[in-house]
Amino acid sequence: MKQNNLIVVIVLVAVIVIGALAATTFMKPQGQQASAAGEQSTKLAFYNNGTTWVSADFNLENVTLKNGSIQTIYSEEYIKPGDKVTIDLSELAGYSNEPLPAGTTITFLAWFGLNNANNSTGNLNITMQGWSNTFDPQTGDQGLNLGYTGLPDDGSINLTDSAVFTDTDMNSLIQKVGFDDSTNSQEPLFVQGTITVNSDGTVTITTLNTPTLCSLMANSV
Repeated sequence: MKQNNLIVVIVLVAVIVIGALAATTFMKPQGQQASAAGEQSTKLAFYNNGTTWVSADFNLENVTLKNGSIQTIYSEEYIKPGDKVTIDLSELAGYSNEPLPAGTTITFLAWFGLNNANNSTGNLNITMQGWSNTFDPQTGDQGLNLGYTGLPDDGSINLTDSAVFTDTDMNSLIQKVGFDDSTNSQEPLFVQGTITVNSDGTVTITTLNTPTLCSLMANSV
Protein backbone atom coordinates (compact mmCIF):
# COMPACT_ATOMS: atom_id res chain seq x y z
CA MET A 1 0.00 0.00 0.00
CA LYS A 2 2.82 2.37 0.91
CA GLN A 3 4.54 1.45 -2.31
CA ASN A 4 1.37 2.32 -4.27
CA ASN A 5 1.10 5.64 -2.44
CA LEU A 6 4.71 6.39 -3.29
CA ILE A 7 4.06 5.69 -6.96
CA VAL A 8 1.05 8.04 -6.88
CA VAL A 9 3.15 10.80 -5.30
CA ILE A 10 5.89 10.37 -7.91
CA VAL A 11 3.35 10.57 -10.74
CA LEU A 12 1.75 13.71 -9.28
CA VAL A 13 5.13 15.40 -8.90
CA ALA A 14 6.01 14.51 -12.49
CA VAL A 15 2.71 15.97 -13.74
CA ILE A 16 3.28 19.20 -11.78
CA VAL A 17 6.85 19.55 -13.11
CA ILE A 18 5.78 18.89 -16.71
CA GLY A 19 2.89 21.33 -16.34
CA ALA A 20 5.19 24.04 -14.97
CA LEU A 21 7.64 23.45 -17.82
CA ALA A 22 4.86 23.71 -20.39
CA ALA A 23 3.64 26.96 -18.86
CA THR A 24 7.18 28.36 -18.92
CA THR A 25 7.70 27.29 -22.52
CA PHE A 26 4.39 28.28 -24.11
CA MET A 27 2.85 31.02 -21.98
CA LYS A 28 4.12 34.58 -22.36
CA PRO A 29 3.35 37.56 -20.11
CA GLN A 30 0.58 39.78 -21.45
CA GLY A 31 1.97 42.25 -23.95
CA GLN A 32 5.38 40.62 -24.37
CA GLN A 33 6.79 41.04 -27.87
CA ALA A 34 7.88 37.70 -29.29
CA SER A 35 10.96 37.65 -31.50
CA ALA A 36 9.93 37.89 -35.15
CA ALA A 37 10.83 34.94 -37.39
CA GLY A 38 12.10 37.37 -40.00
CA GLU A 39 13.88 39.80 -37.70
CA GLN A 40 17.11 39.72 -39.74
CA SER A 41 15.33 39.46 -43.07
CA THR A 42 14.90 42.14 -45.70
CA LYS A 43 11.44 43.69 -45.43
CA LEU A 44 9.28 46.21 -47.26
CA ALA A 45 6.63 48.30 -45.50
CA PHE A 46 3.80 50.43 -46.87
CA TYR A 47 2.62 53.33 -44.67
CA ASN A 48 -0.73 54.98 -45.38
CA ASN A 49 -0.32 58.62 -44.37
CA GLY A 50 -3.67 59.66 -45.83
CA THR A 51 -7.22 59.79 -44.56
CA THR A 52 -8.79 57.04 -46.67
CA TRP A 53 -8.18 53.32 -47.19
CA VAL A 54 -5.52 52.50 -49.79
CA SER A 55 -5.22 49.29 -51.80
CA ALA A 56 -2.38 48.18 -54.04
CA ASP A 57 -1.60 45.46 -56.55
CA PHE A 58 2.14 45.01 -56.09
CA ASN A 59 4.07 42.65 -58.36
CA LEU A 60 7.68 41.65 -57.71
CA GLU A 61 8.95 40.79 -61.17
CA ASN A 62 11.37 37.94 -61.95
CA VAL A 63 12.72 37.53 -58.42
CA THR A 64 15.82 35.31 -58.15
CA LEU A 65 15.10 32.84 -55.36
CA LYS A 66 17.74 31.32 -53.09
CA ASN A 67 17.54 28.05 -55.03
CA GLY A 68 18.42 29.90 -58.23
CA SER A 69 15.01 29.77 -59.87
CA ILE A 70 13.18 32.85 -61.15
CA GLN A 71 9.69 33.67 -59.90
CA THR A 72 7.22 36.56 -60.17
CA ILE A 73 5.43 37.19 -56.86
CA TYR A 74 2.02 38.86 -56.72
CA SER A 75 0.71 40.69 -53.68
CA GLU A 76 -2.30 42.71 -52.55
CA GLU A 77 -2.08 45.34 -49.81
CA TYR A 78 -5.04 46.94 -48.02
CA ILE A 79 -4.09 49.67 -45.56
CA LYS A 80 -6.25 51.67 -43.17
CA PRO A 81 -5.56 55.39 -42.71
CA GLY A 82 -2.58 55.84 -40.42
CA ASP A 83 -1.64 52.16 -40.56
CA LYS A 84 0.99 50.03 -42.34
CA VAL A 85 1.55 46.55 -43.76
CA THR A 86 4.88 44.75 -44.21
CA ILE A 87 6.13 42.20 -46.75
CA ASP A 88 9.00 39.86 -45.78
CA LEU A 89 11.01 39.86 -49.01
CA SER A 90 13.55 37.33 -47.73
CA GLU A 91 10.85 34.84 -46.80
CA LEU A 92 9.25 35.17 -50.23
CA ALA A 93 12.62 34.59 -51.93
CA GLY A 94 13.43 31.53 -49.83
CA TYR A 95 16.03 33.12 -47.55
CA SER A 96 13.98 32.75 -44.35
CA ASN A 97 15.57 34.87 -41.59
CA GLU A 98 18.50 36.13 -43.69
CA PRO A 99 18.89 39.47 -45.45
CA LEU A 100 18.72 39.33 -49.22
CA PRO A 101 22.22 39.25 -50.76
CA ALA A 102 23.88 42.61 -51.27
CA GLY A 103 23.30 43.87 -54.78
CA THR A 104 19.91 42.20 -55.13
CA THR A 105 17.66 44.32 -57.35
CA ILE A 106 13.96 43.58 -57.79
CA THR A 107 11.73 45.38 -60.27
CA PHE A 108 8.21 46.10 -59.06
CA LEU A 109 5.00 47.04 -60.84
CA ALA A 110 2.41 48.67 -58.59
CA TRP A 111 -1.15 49.92 -58.96
CA PHE A 112 -2.61 52.07 -56.16
CA GLY A 113 -6.19 53.09 -55.44
CA LEU A 114 -8.40 54.74 -52.82
CA ASN A 115 -11.18 52.69 -51.28
CA ASN A 116 -13.89 54.73 -49.58
CA ALA A 117 -16.41 53.85 -52.31
CA ASN A 118 -17.76 57.40 -52.36
CA ASN A 119 -17.41 57.94 -56.15
CA SER A 120 -15.40 61.12 -55.76
CA THR A 121 -11.68 61.93 -55.67
CA GLY A 122 -9.11 61.95 -52.89
CA ASN A 123 -5.39 62.23 -52.20
CA LEU A 124 -2.96 59.31 -52.11
CA ASN A 125 -0.18 59.65 -49.54
CA ILE A 126 1.94 56.50 -49.24
CA THR A 127 5.48 55.88 -47.96
CA MET A 128 7.41 52.76 -48.98
CA GLN A 129 10.37 51.77 -46.80
CA GLY A 130 12.76 48.82 -46.92
CA TRP A 131 15.34 47.58 -44.42
CA SER A 132 17.22 44.52 -43.09
CA ASN A 133 18.76 43.11 -39.90
CA THR A 134 16.26 44.56 -37.41
CA PHE A 135 12.61 43.97 -36.65
CA ASP A 136 11.76 47.67 -37.04
CA PRO A 137 13.38 50.18 -39.41
CA GLN A 138 16.12 52.36 -37.98
CA THR A 139 16.74 56.10 -38.31
CA GLY A 140 18.99 55.67 -41.34
CA ASP A 141 16.48 53.55 -43.27
CA GLN A 142 15.11 55.97 -45.84
CA GLY A 143 11.62 55.83 -47.26
CA LEU A 144 10.13 56.76 -50.61
CA ASN A 145 7.03 58.99 -50.59
CA LEU A 146 4.36 58.54 -53.25
CA GLY A 147 1.61 61.10 -53.57
CA TYR A 148 -1.16 61.91 -56.01
CA THR A 149 -3.94 64.47 -55.67
CA GLY A 150 -7.37 64.09 -57.20
CA LEU A 151 -7.17 60.29 -57.47
CA PRO A 152 -10.53 58.65 -58.27
CA ASP A 153 -12.02 57.17 -55.10
CA ASP A 154 -14.54 54.60 -56.26
CA GLY A 155 -13.15 51.36 -54.87
CA SER A 156 -14.69 49.27 -52.11
CA ILE A 157 -13.29 46.47 -49.96
CA ASN A 158 -14.76 44.03 -47.50
CA LEU A 159 -12.13 44.29 -44.76
CA THR A 160 -12.07 45.81 -41.28
CA ASP A 161 -8.31 45.78 -40.74
CA SER A 162 -5.16 46.26 -42.80
CA ALA A 163 -3.99 43.14 -44.59
CA VAL A 164 -1.41 41.87 -47.06
CA PHE A 165 -1.72 38.77 -49.27
CA THR A 166 0.99 37.15 -51.44
CA ASP A 167 1.16 34.28 -53.90
CA THR A 168 3.02 33.14 -57.00
CA ASP A 169 -0.24 32.53 -58.85
CA MET A 170 -2.73 35.30 -59.58
CA ASN A 171 -5.82 33.08 -59.33
CA SER A 172 -4.67 31.65 -56.00
CA LEU A 173 -4.08 35.18 -54.75
CA ILE A 174 -7.64 36.17 -55.66
CA GLN A 175 -8.92 33.16 -53.72
CA LYS A 176 -6.92 34.24 -50.67
CA VAL A 177 -8.22 37.81 -50.84
CA GLY A 178 -11.81 36.71 -51.42
CA PHE A 179 -12.56 39.23 -54.16
CA ASP A 180 -10.95 40.48 -57.36
CA ASP A 181 -10.25 44.21 -57.63
CA SER A 182 -7.82 43.94 -60.52
CA THR A 183 -10.33 43.93 -63.38
CA ASN A 184 -11.83 47.39 -62.86
CA SER A 185 -10.76 50.93 -62.08
CA GLN A 186 -10.23 50.53 -58.32
CA GLU A 187 -6.43 50.87 -58.57
CA PRO A 188 -5.73 53.26 -61.46
CA LEU A 189 -2.40 54.79 -60.38
CA PHE A 190 0.55 52.93 -61.91
CA VAL A 191 4.12 53.09 -60.56
CA GLN A 192 7.15 51.10 -61.69
CA GLY A 193 10.39 50.97 -59.76
CA THR A 194 13.24 48.97 -58.28
CA ILE A 195 14.14 47.70 -54.82
CA THR A 196 17.91 47.38 -54.27
CA VAL A 197 19.67 45.83 -51.27
CA ASN A 198 22.89 47.66 -50.44
CA SER A 199 26.09 46.18 -48.98
CA ASP A 200 25.11 47.14 -45.42
CA GLY A 201 21.62 45.66 -45.71
CA THR A 202 19.88 48.99 -46.21
CA VAL A 203 17.37 49.22 -49.04
CA THR A 204 17.06 51.81 -51.79
CA ILE A 205 13.70 52.19 -53.55
CA THR A 206 13.70 54.04 -56.85
CA THR A 207 10.78 54.86 -59.13
CA LEU A 208 11.29 54.45 -62.87
CA ASN A 209 8.31 56.55 -63.89
CA THR A 210 6.15 59.38 -62.64
CA PRO A 211 2.99 57.93 -61.00
CA THR A 212 0.54 57.75 -63.89
CA LEU A 213 -3.17 57.03 -64.26
CA CYS A 214 -3.46 53.80 -66.21
CA SER A 215 -6.33 51.52 -67.20
CA LEU A 216 -4.19 48.36 -67.30
CA MET A 217 -4.47 46.24 -64.16
CA ALA A 218 -1.91 43.89 -62.66
CA ASN A 219 -3.36 40.67 -64.04
CA SER A 220 -3.36 41.97 -67.60
CA VAL A 221 0.34 42.80 -67.76
